[in-house]
Amino acid sequence: MELRDIKELMKILKKEEMAEMKVKYGKIKLVLTNSEVSSKEIPQNETKKIEVIEKLENSAKEEVIKSKNVGQILLEKLEKGMEVYKGMKLARIRTIGIDTDIKSQHNGILKEILISDQSNVDYAKPLFVIELL
Repeated sequence: MELRDIKELMKILKKEEMAEMKVKYGKIKLVLTNSEVSSKEIPQNETKKIEVIEKLENSAKEEVIKSKNVGQILLEKLEKGMEVYKGMKLARIRTIGIDTDIKSQHNGILKEILISDQSNVDYAKPLFVIELL
């Protein structure tokens, strides 16, 4: 591994906004860190979203339904304010061709739809808020 190889890796680290890169080349182990990425602040609107979700999760009269896996979400025909019942299918998540249903665990009113149809979701991402009856 030569100096130009290391410089190239540093350019990639900065361009891809990665916080850390570990490289092993024979007996050489190299760890590169990008201080610019690790010191970036969360945008203000992201902070507000996190606060709203935390408030919703802590409310005793509401349930936040979260994603149980990653994939593309396909919403059923839902409208804000509609009544949902226990076991009702709200959406499905498609992961490499396998569909997983997202169902309500309680009776209630659909208060918020936090995602859009056919968007990608991560594990434990909040999807719906249901006001419990």
